[in-house]
Amino acid sequence: MTSTAPPYRAEHAAPPPAAEPARPHLPPMPTPAWAGWAGAVLLAVFAAVLRFVRLGEPPSIYFDETYYAKDAYSLLEFGYEHETVENADELLARGGRDLWTGGADFIVHPPMGKWIIALGDRLWGLTPFGDSMTPEGWRFAAALFGALSVLVLVRVAVRLTRSWLLGCAAGLLLALDGLHFTMSRIAMVDVFLTFWVLAGFACLLVDRDRMRERLLADPAAAWLGMRWWRLAAGLCFGMAVATKWNALFFIAAFGLLTVAWDFGARRSAGQRGDGGGRWSSILTGRAPEGGAAAAREALLRVRTAALLVLCALVGAALAVLVRAALGTGPAVVAALLLVLSGAGLAFALRRSLLFRCWLLFDAVPAFLQTVVVAAGVYLASWAGWFASSGGYARNYAEGNPSPALERLPDWLSGPIDAVRGLVFYHAQMMQFHNTLDAPHDYASKPWEWIVMRTPVAFFYEGDQTGCGAAKCSSAILAIGTPALWWLSVLALAVMAGWWLVYRDWRAGAVLVAVAAGWLPWFAYPDRTMFVFYALPFLPFLVLAVVLALGLAMGDDESGPEYLPGRRIFGGIVFGVVMLLVIINFAYMYPVLSAEQLPYPAWRERMWFETWIFGSGGGG
Repeated sequence: MTSTAPPYRAEHAAPPPAAEPARPHLPPMPTPAWAGWAGAVLLAVFAAVLRFVRLGEPPSIYFDETYYAKDAYSLLEFGYEHETVENADELLARGGRDLWTGGADFIVHPPMGKWIIALGDRLWGLTPFGDSMTPEGWRFAAALFGALSVLVLVRVAVRLTRSWLLGCAAGLLLALDGLHFTMSRIAMVDVFLTFWVLAGFACLLVDRDRMRERLLADPAAAWLGMRWWRLAAGLCFGMAVATKWNALFFIAAFGLLTVAWDFGARRSAGQRGDGGGRWSSILTGRAPEGGAAAAREALLRVRTAALLVLCALVGAALAVLVRAALGTGPAVVAALLLVLSGAGLAFALRRSLLFRCWLLFDAVPAFLQTVVVAAGVYLASWAGWFASSGGYARNYAEGNPSPALERLPDWLSGPIDAVRGLVFYHAQMMQFHNTLDAPHDYASKPWEWIVMRTPVAFFYEGDQTGCGAAKCSSAILAIGTPALWWLSVLALAVMAGWWLVYRDWRAGAVLVAVAAGWLPWFAYPDRTMFVFYALPFLPFLVLAVVLALGLAMGDDESGPEYLPGRRIFGGIVFGVVMLLVIINFAYMYPVLSAEQLPYPAWRERMWFETWIFGSGGGG
């Protein structure tokens, strides 16, 4: 078993002698493989037990379930979100099914997460002990995906560290995080977003290893075969952005990350400069052997011009979209950046054989396999809306005819009109998100999330008497396990130092993921935001903690830099951190799960006034 130390030194070492070709370094996965999978499954089962026990408490809709649960049922009923009667929550609590009135409802998130809630409810209803349209039913999918995300994180951590111990530690930390726990027991969509982002990252990690295996076998290879795992990542990212739009930031970050890994692997394999190789004639634009140099130069000019024209066209399209969403200034900046990037690419294409190989065989396919595939999945998630005639803005084109489309046949104008309606719908959604600034007692700023300054009180009942005391409280506080989140601040600092000193790809990947999930929110200082917006980058905070623990422990007895003293010290640190998180979660559990407890016991768990009243002040 290995740990995160030392870094994969072969990727940072000086190039080997010319007589021995360079090879990308790929440490083996720990064996036997079944042991790692067994640990992942056991931890997922443990997480599932935690989340499914008392899943029906409270026995009624609470917090934003009032939107997502009813929207999920309307998708099954109509194919689109539908308006409900005013007392729909009370009707659901009494087992009522006749909830609908009016017509289509305007909803500000894509439908995939609500489809998952609806399908989970149906699955729960098929069990011998469950009924549809009950609290357990509409929360079933969230609990299931919460447990599955633990399994995926274990596998991710094992692949990053090549250590069962650290992989299982990551899964246990996620299973015992309070924010992940509460978001896995409520009919909201954030846990689905978190799962799909993490699953996409996991697929890219497998793709990274598979690519290096192929380069180990053939260091001069250009085409590395079909990248099925990267295609799977595109499917996962499509599911993520079809759940919530902020997945777009992860798609952009991970898209750049995967092609950077490809470029680094090719350099490690010795593919540099203008060297030859059996594929160099394809990439340099050379005419067949014996052809004139003028023909080669003409081909390069054509390719360069084509790339510049393509970037100009894409830049113009991007400018139109950005202008509609953000205004003229950002649109011009976005278009200029794209055109300048195209110019830089064109210059590099003429100068570097490695760059041309990477662009042709890695970067362009990566864009197709992630961005284009994700876009297809996103569009497919609206199938219910397309198939209906009553969805919001579905008939937008009827009231806003386009003279340019009047002469088109019905079989062509119908789909175009539907797309026009969807574009209008998305413009309305974007306007909502850009102008959302309504005050809320539990709203918080992004800098507050990682220190858990302002958690969200999802549920509170303070007049109960079933706990054996004169006054009892029952609460669900959406808060991360403080010990884990506060330690993650230190772990991120360690990751930053590790990357700056050693350029270790694992530290860089974690930092990129956290930045993608966290930093974009700082661009909207006036927007209403909540701490659970941090959930999608929580798994990467856990990875930061686990990688830092691996650095503290160093190599085991089989490693080249094994130091008994360091191993003992690191083991103590590892044990202390794990115990702190376990004890902290156990202490907070009653206020995470709506357990009844005496009022003084509830109050002593509220360490800060903002945990009670939010930012709205005292009561």
